[in-house]
Amino acid sequence: MSRVLLASGKPPTLYSASPVISAIEPQLNSSSMADSLKESLAELYVINGQYEKALSLYAELLKPEVFEFIEKYNLYDAIHDKIVNLMIVDNKRTVHLRTQHRDIILPYEVVEQLLHTSKKCDKRYLLHLYLHALFEIDIHAGKDFHDMQVELYADYETRMLLPFLLTSQHYRLDKGASFVLGRMGNAKEALSTIINKLEDMQEAVEFVTEQHDDELWEELIRQCLQKPEMVGNLLEHTVGNLDPLYIVSLVPDGLEIPRLQDRLVKIVTDYRTETSL
Repeated sequence: MSRVLLASGKPPTLYSASPVISAIEPQLNSSSMADSLKESLAELYVINGQYEKALSLYAELLKPEVFEFIEKYNLYDAIHDKIVNLMIVDNKRTVHLRTQHRDIILPYEVVEQLLHTSKKCDKRYLLHLYLHALFEIDIHAGKDFHDMQVELYADYETRMLLPFLLTSQHYRLDKGASFVLGRMGNAKEALSTIINKLEDMQEAVEFVTEQHDDELWEELIRQCLQKPEMVGNLLEHTVGNLDPLYIVSLVPDGLEIPRLQDRLVKIVTDYRTETSL
């Protein structure tokens, strides 16, 4: 675009960029708009002093120079909704940018955008990079996501998992312990922690499902049979996983399961719904 503006040899400041911008902007929402035209529009925005609009286009175009542009025009307040694109351009520079300006760019904004992005990227790895960097600077800044970090460290940087578990005070101890035990191969002990300490049946079922071990399903049933309420909770999570009638047949005589009739009705309803889809 600068070549077009200089075609007559006059400096671009003698031109008004506004009419050209007004002519191009209606095409922005068109999927057929060429990247070169978007880049030209961004340059016009710069000439016109509309730096935030220019930033939006530079981020969309994944321009490596976007970081210098942010710094030059002090646009840190304008990058809230551009986090994923910036990470794709250069994850290290973006992480540094976010951690250094964490008072402006809040951790939950970064995490939400990375979790829900539809862009093609390894969002869990990008989450790990960001949360790890944040933890190294301030161990409390990302405390709401420390349960998540236990899994991220286990997946991407195992050597940092133990130091994290020893340093952080913001993850659920039992959850962290059960996860580590599962990764170490102590699946039964991990399952016992989830059932007896966390008392989280949904997590227990998810854990057993991930292990792909039929014996662990039997262990889940065995441990639940010791607590009537846990049997009831297990029945509510059987659809697609376990035969509820098999579980009921194992219940010892005299063991009274709270709301058994209501739960069985719900199981049948859920089963019919699932099979009709």
